[in-house]
Amino acid sequence: MAVGKGRAVRLSPELIVEAAVRIAARAEPDGLTGRALGEELGVDRSAVWRHFADRDALLLAVGDRLLAMAVERVPDGLGPREVLQELARSLVEVFEAHPYVGAAVACRTTRGPGEFAAMETMLTALEEIGLDEGSVARYQRMLADTVLAYAGMRAGYAALPQEVRSADEHAWAGAYATISPEQYPAITTHLPHLAAQDDEAVFQTLMEAFWLAVDATARTTPKDDADV
Repeated sequence: MAVGKGRAVRLSPELIVEAAVRIAARAEPDGLTGRALGEELGVDRSAVWRHFADRDALLLAVGDRLLAMAVERVPDGLGPREVLQELARSLVEVFEAHPYVGAAVACRTTRGPGEFAAMETMLTALEEIGLDEGSVARYQRMLADTVLAYAGMRAGYAALPQEVRSADEHAWAGAYATISPEQYPAITTHLPHLAAQDDEAVFQTLMEAFWLAVDATARTTPKDDADV
């Protein structure tokens, strides 16, 4: 029990994580400090650290909650392919909407219920597609690593100051447009198409590459192995 602003606040890890997620959505670089959380919850900052060993433990708990949020966004009643598509898209969106945390946890293992739910969802869907056990594990890892890497990059980009993002976005019309065609002939040839790419096109291409690999493996999986 912590006292804040004249009232008793019954803190719990869940309550602290919920507050941290709200702060993370504001894209504040120091959102996971005891001070920021204490202000959000209306308690002394020291009360936060009675529930988490250190900032890293809190970071992993918040990251795990982001994974749970992504899973919760997947509608019921979808086929296995649609489930994986929606989970991948939701994960990118959730990480990008909480950029500092998303960028920090994309390469981590949270070891919590959110991560377990995401793993279970992916493995089950890949089983339903008809892959053998070894392929299920391999393609789950492929999908998770690919989507988390992309989500972490998008989150890191969203965390950049606006002026930095603007400079990067104008690079195609600036630095790239003025390079020497003799020195960089391939870049010069493909520059219009490079500049035309957007996040959605890149995401779709990543998923298309994943499905091409899955389909090729599924076609060569003996039916008896898939049914075991």
